[in-house]
Amino acid sequence: MDAAFLALEKAKQEKILNAAFQEFSDKGYEQASTNRIAKEAGIGKGTLFYYFGNKEKLFQYLINEAFDIAYREYLSKIDFDETDFFKRLEEMSILKWQVYARYEQALGFMAHILMHAENYVLPEDLNKKRKRAEEIWGSLLTRNIDFSKFREDLPKDTVLNFIRWTIEGYRSELEQRFKQSDFTDYTNENLKPYYEEFYRNLNYLKKIYYKESEYL
Repeated sequence: MDAAFLALEKAKQEKILNAAFQEFSDKGYEQASTNRIAKEAGIGKGTLFYYFGNKEKLFQYLINEAFDIAYREYLSKIDFDETDFFKRLEEMSILKWQVYARYEQALGFMAHILMHAENYVLPEDLNKKRKRAEEIWGSLLTRNIDFSKFREDLPKDTVLNFIRWTIEGYRSELEQRFKQSDFTDYTNENLKPYYEEFYRNLNYLKKIYYKESEYL
């Protein structure tokens, strides 16, 4: 990549990258338009190619950047010493909201790559990063968890799926509420009511899926 891109102000770099993250997430590689990326970023197409060389190199740069952000800001900060499932879930979810508020387009792009991995043949270094992220992601709610706290009359895998679907549905609902209210100030103080609501919901899930002796 040209050093000229790295010489730009950070805000300008992020505007260009976010435009590209969004375009590839929405359209996929084949249908993504460098014209639209350049227009959204407020630069000429020639300037975009001057910075990145071509569409393929831009795409590979985005993958590298997105996975680095996800690992640095989120995956590396998960406390795997916390063995209580719902406490781990609480900590993970709050961290994810904070990171998502700062890097929405990058995380959305990474999710697209993970969900459609079969569509992309990546260079070996990027493929290793993808596999590493998938391995960590897949272990977030299972590694070093004390599953003895869960009810024994329900299948563990089914319970984990129910919880995951519930949390993802709740997260999607929150996103819609934020968008409808033009919520943009993701400080801890402003998010406090949402955290409290989330804690209450987690307690309900704990009451449903934990043994009574563990919940009381």
